[in-house]
Amino acid sequence: MKATLALMGALVLVVLPSATQAQTTLEEYNYVTKGYKVQIESGLDMKKGYRFEDIHTISIKYSDGGLRETEFKALFKEGSTKPSAILCIFSRSERGSRDYICIPQFNSPKELWDSTYSKISSIESESGPAFMWSLTKLSSYYSMK
Repeated sequence: MKATLALMGALVLVVLPSATQAQTTLEEYNYVTKGYKVQIESGLDMKKGYRFEDIHTISIKYSDGGLRETEFKALFKEGSTKPSAILCIFSRSERGSRDYICIPQFNSPKELWDSTYSKISSIESESGPAFMWSLTKLSSYYSMK
């Protein structure tokens, strides 16, 4: 009986962490796509219980002088070693525009991934290669971890 209980306890310890893998919440998604911009523009403090870590910034200069820049930041919940989400800030110099895109955790709800897909799909075709290059570099960064 004790052996069975010990085996069940060990199984719970092994299975539980994998069953409770992190997901990006709707609140985190909204903060990354909307709240961070307001925070920066208004000089507000960081969202309580979270921190950002800079990952990398990729710049691509086009022959016409246009610049595409993609900045990646990992959003960490206090006490977590894995990011809750990745913030992708995609800028186009000639338009002076910035898109704030959330890359959710892999196991996040389909609705969040659908929103991310919609935002990425709205990037105009001439900026597509620069954006894809940036995502490729991000993927390579995480493959090294």
